[in-house]
Amino acid sequence: MLAPRRAAQVAARRRFAHQGRDENNFTHPDQLAPLMAPYRMVSFDLFDTLVWRKVALEAVHRKTAEFGERMIRGDEGPLPTGLLLNARGRHQEAVKQAGKSATPLRNEADLTQVLDSAINPYLCDASARARAVQSLIAHEIETERRVLTVDTVMRDFVAELRTQGKMLILTSDMYFPDRWLRRLLDDLGLLSLFDHVFVSASVGVTKHSGLLFDHIDRTLGSHDWRRLHLGDNWTSDVTQPRQQGWDALHYFNRENEIRKAQLEHESRLDVHRSPAARRDLIAKIEDENPAEALVRLVSSGFLSFSRQVLSRACLGRFDRVLFLTRDGTIYRHLLHHLVADCGASDYLSLPAFQDLAFSRRMGILLNCPASNEPDWVGYLRSHVRWMREEDATLCTILATFALQPDEIGALAQADPHLALDDLATDAAMVEALDTALQAKRGRVEAYLNQQDLFASDQRLLLVDIGYSGTILKSLTEHLYRRERDGLPVNTVYEMQMFAANWFFAGNQNKLHPRVTMPNPHMVGRADWRHRAAAFNFAWLEPFAVDRSRGSLRDYRDDGNGRIEPVFGPGKSNPGPASSEHLLRTARELDRLLRAEPIVDRDADSAISDAIVARFAHPQRRTLMGVEGLTHQAGLAEITEGGLLRKVRLWRLRADLSRCLHEDRWVQGSMRASHLGWLNPALNRVIGLITR
Repeated sequence: MLAPRRAAQVAARRRFAHQGRDENNFTHPDQLAPLMAPYRMVSFDLFDTLVWRKVALEAVHRKTAEFGERMIRGDEGPLPTGLLLNARGRHQEAVKQAGKSATPLRNEADLTQVLDSAINPYLCDASARARAVQSLIAHEIETERRVLTVDTVMRDFVAELRTQGKMLILTSDMYFPDRWLRRLLDDLGLLSLFDHVFVSASVGVTKHSGLLFDHIDRTLGSHDWRRLHLGDNWTSDVTQPRQQGWDALHYFNRENEIRKAQLEHESRLDVHRSPAARRDLIAKIEDENPAEALVRLVSSGFLSFSRQVLSRACLGRFDRVLFLTRDGTIYRHLLHHLVADCGASDYLSLPAFQDLAFSRRMGILLNCPASNEPDWVGYLRSHVRWMREEDATLCTILATFALQPDEIGALAQADPHLALDDLATDAAMVEALDTALQAKRGRVEAYLNQQDLFASDQRLLLVDIGYSGTILKSLTEHLYRRERDGLPVNTVYEMQMFAANWFFAGNQNKLHPRVTMPNPHMVGRADWRHRAAAFNFAWLEPFAVDRSRGSLRDYRDDGNGRIEPVFGPGKSNPGPASSEHLLRTARELDRLLRAEPIVDRDADSAISDAIVARFAHPQRRTLMGVEGLTHQAGLAEITEGGLLRKVRLWRLRADLSRCLHEDRWVQGSMRASHLGWLNPALNRVIGLITR
């Protein structure tokens, strides 16, 4: 039995195997040159004559439907799955039939009317529905622009006729209104070649019925002219114009017809849903160079995640989307690109996009107790241990909370190795340290209040690279503190994360009821393979960290009453792991995905699975790629100097524990230590213990 793709190819070639040239058709415009002299007007079909699609028309419709399901919210939630795609079938025919009984007669449906009547039961507000419909059409026009290829030979033929003074018109049976088709033609560089454009959706009658040709003659007064129509459809472009007194020839390009038929067969066979389609997509994403291959793969993951964030932002009716610190900034840029590149930015109702300078360290400070509270010493000890894996001394306390010499007064002259227990016995030192901590805590709270994070009745979507959600846990403690102090807490929060580690579930259990943290889509918790890849995230550091800006250190008044974040000095971040390169790559991959027949949810799943497979079961090529990125981009403060550690078989448990303690890449360390053959079993164990 033939595989679906091969079966589609065979069927397409068989269909056109015996079709050749005769007096009714032409295969190349050069064959028409001797025939043109008598004609005053020449008409051209558009689709499959002047332009060809790289995907089946059904794939374009699927992408429009997916866009609507991701971005348009009805009165009671997202639009029903399948509504928009199914409306292109029976419902579109019903709209056409209704037009045939109207005055004047219409035997073509305007897509605007089709979509509006389909959405009407689920979105009652006429103004909102009109914007939604326009966004769908604008997105489809942009998709068409990306998947269309101009037949340059035919285009050059049209340009040559223009120099001969012929009246040139474009005649298309198309459900797009005239203004949208003109926009598409302009984008393709074709609009200026034609004197007139006639579109069935705007005129109301079709070539297929012959009435469009009569409409053209009445509009232009061309009944007595010699006029020629050229197109690829036998009925619409040859039979019907001839019955209206036109001359007509059939454009037959065998290879293009075979390609079109093959795409249609593949669409009917659901080839775009096959495992082969997923493999082909990943092959197109990746690159020969190991480092660049990983950048492209992870960039595609960032793109998929950003697309899901954008969808959630629209469907969840959030008031603002806040991107956390330096790790979240790339997602804000990606969302801006996605909106700008979707074609529908003028019609979407989007929440505000903002950066929020906040980090794990600032979250700890936000809930710092005063020195006269009983848990002050325990708080310092536990958080120094958590953040730095060291005992609490004056030096490690200052480093943990990024306290600078000018903030701590006389403590700057104290022994940096002074233990916390000894420091706690000196009232002057306790007061100096507490004063510095509370002052900084006050600045953190002032910044968050300035961002209007608590009191307003609003919905906020927070976006972060992720791991465990400790930032939300810090916000939770602050919300409870506000409630104890009688301060208002009216905001609802949700956090979307690219990835989650094994502490994620534990932190979910500690959240305030106003705070939710859904399971991440890209590297999540539901599948043991994902949990194995997420055991630690050293492998993600080269991509996630933008070294051009240092860590968040503090907040300062800018002199005009605004609290602004203060970041440490950055480092140069050249090469493929730079944020600029990641963004360029992601936009390039967005263009690739828009021109692929695979549906978005399958593409997202394929990308997620590929990322998990590359880092949970690393091959030598993956190690080479990560090592190259490490040398070029460096890592965050957590893991300076490399991702891998030597693992010895006779000390397997101790060395793996050390990897985890030092935040090294566990599976990569195993592979680099020639123990990669143990990774399948290790991943199973990790999957079990991190449930």
